[in-house]
Order: sequence, then C-alpha cells, then structure tokens
Amino acid sequence: MTGTWQVEVDRERCMGTGACAYALPGLFTVGDDGKAKVIGAVEEDDTTVADVVGECPTAALRLVGRT
Repeated sequence: MTGTWQVEVDRERCMGTGACAYALPGLFTVGDDGKAKVIGAVEEDDTTVADVVGECPTAALRLVGRT
C-alpha cells in the first residue's frame, strides 16, 4: 500500500486503553482526558499504521484522506 492519510480519533468511542500509543508512540499519546490523541505525522509504513488502526479495541481510530 502507498498513499497519504491522516488518522482521526472518535473521542466518543475511545476508552483510552493506550494500545495505539504503545504501538506507535511517535504518532499517538493518551491525553490528560484519558483519550487517544494524534501527536505526529503519519511516517510509519502504511501497513503498520493500518494495522494499529485496525487493532483499536473500540474501533475509535480511522484512516481518512487516503489517496
């Protein structure tokens, strides 16, 4: 896969498990409110980011703007 995208966090669904921040600490963190937050640019290879997004236990992450 190739292309560019952004990751969005559905803050209503996010339970703050930290799985995304653990897997990609340069891209995600858990904010003071206990919710995932995107802190960096998507620089990992596409499959890594797609895998982490797909593994979110509450499906709170999604890829947008993919070209």
